[in-house]
Amino acid sequence: MVHKIINNRFRVFVESFLVAGIIFLLGFSLGFFVENHRTASTIENYKLNEIEMLDLKLQNYYYQIMDGASCDVAIGQNFIFADKIYEKGLEIEKYEEANMLSDDIKIEKKRYVLLKTELWLNSILLKEKCGNKFDTLVYFYSNDPSNTILVSKQKMFSNVLKEIKENYGNRVILLPIAGDLDLDIVNLQLRLYNVSTFPSLIINEDILLEGFHSYGEIEAYLSDSDEGVIKLN
Repeated sequence: MVHKIINNRFRVFVESFLVAGIIFLLGFSLGFFVENHRTASTIENYKLNEIEMLDLKLQNYYYQIMDGASCDVAIGQNFIFADKIYEKGLEIEKYEEANMLSDDIKIEKKRYVLLKTELWLNSILLKEKCGNKFDTLVYFYSNDPSNTILVSKQKMFSNVLKEIKENYGNRVILLPIAGDLDLDIVNLQLRLYNVSTFPSLIINEDILLEGFHSYGEIEAYLSDSDEGVIKLN
């Protein structure tokens, strides 16, 4: 009887060990697969970003040498790129709202901030070359989630700007840029435009609005109203 009990216990132990081993191997294999897939996706995104950065840089070179006859095509292409970057920014924003900011997502965000900054510089060049045929709204905000009051204020302001973009379409380029990611080109723009607080909005490189502003206020500034604004030059 004692021998039978020992055998039963040994069999239970072996079966438990085997089940645990199988579960461990399955979990390890799944984790390995997920990690490989994530790494491959990160590398792929990095390559795509490199291509987009080069594309924008080449567009900048072209805008410098093109003549006025190319303006409509160039502006149209600039808006296509702007909408593409804007949609990608909304995807990253979803990760932020779900508190899923991995290191890869943080790096991705920095890359897209750089893309948006270069797109802004291209837009400035286009407007100088072709006349002021569209408005640029550059929205500087804080990336720090610890200040809940500021996060709430920025969320409201962001929703107002999204509504403006949806209603104005290809008349407005909206560029939300995190101003506290320690990127040199962004820090340079903050100094050049005297941005000292978040959130802040720069309209057409000429008007600085600090803090929260309503849809109607911003819309008035887009229609060349100068009342109550801080002129940058």
